Amino acid sequence: MRFSWFIARRIIGQRAYKSSVSGPIIRIGIIAIALGVITMLIALGTGVGMQKNIGDKVASFSGHIRVSALENSQGIQTQKPLDAAGIMRNNILKLPNTKAVQSVAYVPGVVLYKDAFDGIVFKGIDSSFQVEFFSFFATADSLSIPTADQLWMSHKLAQKLSLQLGERVPLYFASDASTLPKRRTCTLVGLFTTGFADYDETYVLGHIDLVRSLYKWDNTQTGALEVFLKDDSDLKAASDLVYDSIDALIDVQHIEEQFPEIFNWIRLFSTNISLIIIIMIVVGGVNMITAILVLILEQTQLIGITRVLGAPIISIQRLFLIQGAYLIGVGLFWGNIIGLGLLFVQHKTGIISLDPATYYVHEVPVYIDVATVLWLNTLTMIMCLVLLILPSMIISRIPPTQALKINP
Repeated sequence: MRFSWFIARRIIGQRAYKSSVSGPIIRIGIIAIALGVITMLIALGTGVGMQKNIGDKVASFSGHIRVSALENSQGIQTQKPLDAAGIMRNNILKLPNTKAVQSVAYVPGVVLYKDAFDGIVFKGIDSSFQVEFFSFFATADSLSIPTADQLWMSHKLAQKLSLQLGERVPLYFASDASTLPKRRTCTLVGLFTTGFADYDETYVLGHIDLVRSLYKWDNTQTGALEVFLKDDSDLKAASDLVYDSIDALIDVQHIEEQFPEIFNWIRLFSTNISLIIIIMIVVGGVNMITAILVLILEQTQLIGITRVLGAPIISIQRLFLIQGAYLIGVGLFWGNIIGLGLLFVQHKTGIISLDPATYYVHEVPVYIDVATVLWLNTLTMIMCLVLLILPSMIISRIPPTQALKINP
């Protein structure tokens, strides 16, 4: 092993390949490794960023887990209230993985303003509402919880109805007690934009007391409880714990069950990322195989001399594997510098934008950590070295006497 290291250091230190026939091929191999690493880092950083960003957005709408009456299990609407919701909320808050629990209610309605009207879903909230929703999406000055006669609406819906902040907005809701709808008038005090077209076009936020007044609920009743978790890596286990903590027959769903289309879509990112990593490693490995083959052919005389002097074949194979590892390392170095640099620029500037109607985000999000970079580089190095074992086996087929006849 010491012999292989000694010879490899001398060859690498001389950098003779730069002016040799193998120079261009070796440079192509290094560039292939660098480009592969750049592609893999960008795929991982943006793919995981999209998954995390979209998942966080969906969770900010409705929490990670929703608790509601069984009659509400087939839709978002919560016209059947939860009784003793305060006791349920306290039991859920005692769970170690619970970050917060908010009381909400969803009821359908119609907003009518001048000559324009549109169907809506009114989301009733109270002081338990997680104001991160406002700080994440809101663009108005005030981030306070709306009172019973105040309303939050998306920019898109307000523009469609020609509404301005401070204007009074009539809302109409269906009534079981009468054929005529019930009317409530609220002041528009806030605007938001989530990037989710369905949410922006449909949902308005107001106080839950408005819903209670519509359906004669008391203060202990609410439409649903939305649970926010500290760790959302295992939603099924967390939702089972929530169900077990409540002594009642209720419906418990996590966000992947509520929005299966969105989460099935973002799961495809993981498949695409895996395919990109496999393809890039194979492409880089094949290019390095070509470079090592050229090195072996160029240094055939060295192989013959060392074998005549008694060097075992495995030592000579190590010699070329060390050279291969050095070349791969150079490619990894430049690939990481450029790839992480591009991700940093995107993270800071958001220079590459997206259509939120299609991708749910305004710009390409970036998320990557040190552990991900380390395992990606380690995986690339190991897989490329495994591929280089194949060309190094050719050394055993080169007769020393024949090798010494080359360039005498």
